[in-house]
Amino acid sequence: MPDSLPTLPPALAALLARASVPPRQLGEPGPDAAALDRAVAAALRAPDHGGLRPWRFVLIAGPARVALGGLLAASLARRDAATPPERLELERAKPLRAPLVIAAGAVLRHDHKVPLWEQEATAAAGTMNLLNALDAQGYGAIWLSSAALGDPEVKRALGFAERDALLGWIYAGTPRGERPRPERADPAPHRRWWSGP
Repeated sequence: MPDSLPTLPPALAALLARASVPPRQLGEPGPDAAALDRAVAAALRAPDHGGLRPWRFVLIAGPARVALGGLLAASLARRDAATPPERLELERAKPLRAPLVIAAGAVLRHDHKVPLWEQEATAAAGTMNLLNALDAQGYGAIWLSSAALGDPEVKRALGFAERDALLGWIYAGTPRGERPRPERADPAPHRRWWSGP
């Protein structure tokens, strides 16, 4: 694979080496303020049709992770009143798996000519830039989803409007032990040339 060649530009080599790090493998220290500023600055370089700047990143660390766990457990209980207590406790403990949780979201302009899907795509592209920037600085991170992302009460508690989009939970910290580097798929089946109809 070309990503093993030493002649690759460093930025491309970093992209080809990036991998998600599971929360159970993330420990202290989490990214510091300077690392987070650089990661968010990288996020803001994502394509942004219309210059709407929809990116929003809510940083959750320390005791605030306990409060987030309470929000997640309450959200699950609202969605399924029959959820067993032990499952609610698992949900409550999720944010404690890493030193930092980042709620990645998009403030959406429903009255704008730029379609909502493009605004969300911009925010998602920015979130990927953020992940790449954290990885490039030596931190580990993973982008996770959950049904709570669509819960209006969770959105409100995190400072989003109901019409905004929460795109995921970014868990970040320092990888414990060897950073996972899974084998990458062959790119050939994922691209093709087109020469017209």
